[in-house]
Amino acid sequence: MSILIDTGVFYAFYNRLDIHHMDSICLLTHVFEGRYGCPYTTNLVLSETYTLLRYRIGFNTAVGFLQILNKIDVKTIFLDSESYSETISILERYSDKKLSFTDAFLIYTLRNYGIEYIASYDERAFSGIASIIGRNYAKSLPKNEFNRILRLIKSLK
Repeated sequence: MSILIDTGVFYAFYNRLDIHHMDSICLLTHVFEGRYGCPYTTNLVLSETYTLLRYRIGFNTAVGFLQILNKIDVKTIFLDSESYSETISILERYSDKKLSFTDAFLIYTLRNYGIEYIASYDERAFSGIASIIGRNYAKSLPKNEFNRILRLIKSLK
């Protein structure tokens, strides 16, 4: 079992004003506890997340994000010439979904690495392609589990 993490999940974790902030806190807690198997992301997601954090929250947060990812066990999949060509094919095949290049690469990654789940709030891009986990994740948890995560977060401050 494995999960691919999209930009919005990382970004909402850091942005306390984001509507999905608590979803990201709870979801990433479970991801890093191993509930969804091996966590993956892509270099394009890292680039998008760094850029959003850098310009919307600040340099220290953006660099901190990269430093933390370097220390934890999230495997990064890199775009190469083969995946580039396949990503363009995906853009053409799903032109009606109006995918970003990063979304198309995520679809390529899901298919070619046999990843079962995607942590994302972008249901438009990934519906029918993978099992999406993200939207309303915090609300779906039993109250005792939600409270456990809150206590965990408070203990880290």
